[in-house]
Amino acid sequence: MSKIGVHISLFLVSLLYAILFSWAGQIMPNYLTPEAFVWLRIIVAALLFNVLGFFVGREKIDIKSDGFLFLVCAFFGTSANMLMFFKGLSLTKPINGAVLMMVTPMFVAIIDHIRNRKQPTINTILGLLIGTIGAILLISSNGIHFSSATLIGDIWVAVNAAFYAVYLVYVKKLVHKYKPITVNRITFGIGVLLIAPFGATSLVTANFSAIPTDIWLKIGYTLIFTSFLVYLLNAYGVKHGSPSLVGIYIYLQPILATLIAVFLGRDNITVEKLFLIAMVLFGVWLVLTSDKRVLSFKNRLGE
Repeated sequence: MSKIGVHISLFLVSLLYAILFSWAGQIMPNYLTPEAFVWLRIIVAALLFNVLGFFVGREKIDIKSDGFLFLVCAFFGTSANMLMFFKGLSLTKPINGAVLMMVTPMFVAIIDHIRNRKQPTINTILGLLIGTIGAILLISSNGIHFSSATLIGDIWVAVNAAFYAVYLVYVKKLVHKYKPITVNRITFGIGVLLIAPFGATSLVTANFSAIPTDIWLKIGYTLIFTSFLVYLLNAYGVKHGSPSLVGIYIYLQPILATLIAVFLGRDNITVEKLFLIAMVLFGVWLVLTSDKRVLSFKNRLGE
């Protein structure tokens, strides 16, 4: 995959995620519990990856050497993190969840630098801080609502951000060795088993007949685009780029969400918002230009 192809893939991930936060709150807990929704999401993604794997060919998995790493990635990236994310969104405000996810690139940078035993540069630290502050301010311009009532949900989303960062760092070894489709097929397959004790009963007893058409469309969007397609694109990004590059693209989500809202006539562009968008982009530029590993498109393991 070319450098442009990697950037296009990660841009699409941010675009698909940009409208997820408010929609998830409309689905849960009014029509599906977070546990049921997560299990449904994992089941559908696992089925789609298995169908796609049938056409591209199955790879032999070295269970002895990679089995535990598959389990780690399934737990941190395709089961526990999803459960925490959607459980958190059902207990907090969508804007709170969007703000808290902005710490994911920081977690990724910290874990990746520890794993590679390399100290981050001053520009990397400054870029992460500037990008995080700019993204949080851009999102919170519509009114942030942290309080004791949202505390539990906020904690769930924050822990999810840390778990997802662990996944992005450690899945690099698997996508270097196997096709992204294979990695997702195995991790989502494991995820179905891990979440079954939490989501099976809730999903079976859900009242699907009470779900209106518009909510079904939003559920379908989440299942297809922000589960199956996002994880496929992310895997390609990690394989051909770096975990930090994937993480840094999360900063684009509030910018895209703002532009979408303006396009739909639900928001207006102000000088303040233009400044915050520039602040986010400058922070991203600092990180990308200060750490060569972030912009590495070589496939050597550990880069």
